[in-house]
Amino acid sequence: MKVKSMTEAVIIGGGIQGTSLAYHLARRGLTDVCLIEMNDLGSGSSGRSASLVTFASPPETCLPLTELSFAALMRFEKELDANPGYDPIGCLRLADKRAAPHLQRRHELLQCRGIESQLLNRQAINDLTPGLNLEDIEIGLYVPRDGSIEPHAILMAYAQSARRLGVQIFQRVKATGLKIKRGRLLGVHTTAGFIATPRVINAAGFCAREVGTWAGMVLPIRNMKRHIFCTGPVALYSGSIPFTYECEIGWYIRREGPGMIIGMGAVESDEQDPQVDWSFLNKVGEHTMHRAPALADAEIKSGWAGLRHMTPDDSPIFGEAPHLPGFFNNCGWDGHGVMHAPAGGLLMAELILDGNVVTLTDINPFCVKRFKGWLAKD
Repeated sequence: MKVKSMTEAVIIGGGIQGTSLAYHLARRGLTDVCLIEMNDLGSGSSGRSASLVTFASPPETCLPLTELSFAALMRFEKELDANPGYDPIGCLRLADKRAAPHLQRRHELLQCRGIESQLLNRQAINDLTPGLNLEDIEIGLYVPRDGSIEPHAILMAYAQSARRLGVQIFQRVKATGLKIKRGRLLGVHTTAGFIATPRVINAAGFCAREVGTWAGMVLPIRNMKRHIFCTGPVALYSGSIPFTYECEIGWYIRREGPGMIIGMGAVESDEQDPQVDWSFLNKVGEHTMHRAPALADAEIKSGWAGLRHMTPDDSPIFGEAPHLPGFFNNCGWDGHGVMHAPAGGLLMAELILDGNVVTLTDINPFCVKRFKGWLAKD
């Protein structure tokens, strides 16, 4: 396979952020775009997500992005003729005495933004998610608007719509470096040939740090491995329950088909294709038996592992590189890249085409300059 020799923009990464950007650029009229993905579309973190759109957990700086994305998901089917799979199951976060003040502040913040949320005592928590051991839980925060979504359906809708509008998508083509001369970006080297372009967007997920080094940047992103295990049917949870998340330990459960999924873990990893460490199931099982005794005898049917690309402040690195015009970062989404894909693609398209963001007041909280030592020469 030979890539196009010249194009107006190259997107590195075929996850949900990259495909969203491809669509939004093409929708605005920039169709001379190449997206390159080293494996298959959605084969990285986008395909291994907990699949939730939530106001309960993103950093305060990211809530405007969540509001933009939520609104886009509500009109997604009309706009892209595809069902995003939104199911308003709600999100229930649990906090012990140490984490309780955080949930109280989040509740007040959501109330100020007009987003319905409820602070719950133990009885109210049990009414939503029965069978929990709440002896060490102080309060819960419930956001009924939060819900599950279908990342694959969303990603493929973006990719197919981008293709229809003229974007070229190359799978199993790996970017290997940038061509830069006298501080000017000239193009991208790939395993299928060189692409001359004035614009490159780093939406490379777990490879974003490496791509950043090609531009002389040190991106403070850590790839953190999380495990998800899927069980068979559990009688107590045969009906709908909210996505139930324990703040301090990062453990969660939710319905998945006839069974449940259990997620936990945050261990730094540089695996390109993270594999399940089945020995970790013992640790997950120990906490699950403590917090949700009804799952003690549940049969584990399958498991998978994924990476969260985390920055020190849990917010993405987003925008044009200050020292290299034409090089843009769209990475470090801390596990929120799927639900923020509509906002990420829209805002990055505005930056590229208009030179500034018009839909959102301020993207300074996401600029790389907020981190010391981001430039390799520093």
